[in-house]
Amino acid sequence: MNVIEVMRQVLTDYPNISDFISDEVHIDFNEEEDHNYGLSSTNDSLLKKDILGNQTRTNNMVLYATNQSTNDYDRLQNSTFLLDLGYYLETVKGQEVAATINGVDMIGHIQSVSIANAMAWGKSENGQLITYQLQIKVNYTLESEE
Repeated sequence: MNVIEVMRQVLTDYPNISDFISDEVHIDFNEEEDHNYGLSSTNDSLLKKDILGNQTRTNNMVLYATNQSTNDYDRLQNSTFLLDLGYYLETVKGQEVAATINGVDMIGHIQSVSIANAMAWGKSENGQLITYQLQIKVNYTLESEE
């Protein structure tokens, strides 16, 4: 699985995810309905490459989470969930990642995940739902199989 697929699985495996997602973690979008989440990769960058072709990379993602927000209790529950999810993501390490770069198959592992800017991003027209965003940075390695 590539880094996006791995992180989608990591989110799906989060023990408390069923409290906040009614269906699945979508890729690149989320719908404006309660308990709807979407993971979007915003860029992937090469940090360094060694003489053997092994790479260290970083992938920046955004998780969009739409939940009910009619009162302070709902908003506190949503923010607490994102806080706890951030703590969980910071423990993620070692998951296998695969990629094909310029025709070369590579296998590696997630080295670290960090989060930032968990905040309200938008509100539905009727004010009943808020979409939050959580920025996720995944550092991983890839080793050349040649």
